[in-house]
Amino acid sequence: RLRWTEGDLISLFEGTTRNKKYKFLGETGDNAGDFEDITTGFGSGNDIDCYYAIYPYSSSTKLHEDGYITYTFPVEQNYAENSFGLGANPMVAVTGGLDDFDLCFRNAAGYLRLYLYGDDVAVKSIKIEGNNSEPLAGKAYITPEYGGYPTTEMDETATSTVTLNCGSGVNIGTTAETATPFWIALPPTVFSKGFTATFTDLSGYEFTKTF
Repeated sequence: RLRWTEGDLISLFEGTTRNKKYKFLGETGDNAGDFEDITTGFGSGNDIDCYYAIYPYSSSTKLHEDGYITYTFPVEQNYAENSFGLGANPMVAVTGGLDDFDLCFRNAAGYLRLYLYGDDVAVKSIKIEGNNSEPLAGKAYITPEYGGYPTTEMDETATSTVTLNCGSGVNIGTTAETATPFWIALPPTVFSKGFTATFTDLSGYEFTKTF
């Protein structure tokens, strides 16, 4: 179950292809709420016949008249306890027309969850790479579908690695029963030859495991 965080920002294409910045007005943990336009300055865009939105906001995000959104998956995500980090999980919405103001967001990513345990280990970062150089970060084209689920296609310039930054380090459990989960949001991907995870601890020691 996904929840909003106070102050979350989205890109809203309000009847045109102009990217406008809207802020969530609710509280952290809410499952619904309203957004306020905080865009500054003038802008222009071509007319469209409905509203499109994407979380998180980015000034570089674009909407094409044909209905797909150009979005950049981050090469680095930040650790969050029992979840993915803020801004790591793109969600998109499209309304049924210009008289429809309800944004029903759908996830545009998949999730890799790794459970780690070890004796006195603090994880600094986790790097994920497909064994067939699958694109995992960078430019993507996301097409929302009203009443359905979005599709995501990575651009040929996308990169093949993504890193979870664990800040000052996350102490992991010491047994399989107390293992610590780490969430990484990824574009929907078929790892045809599996994937490799590289774990780095606070001392700089690296441990690599191929799946």
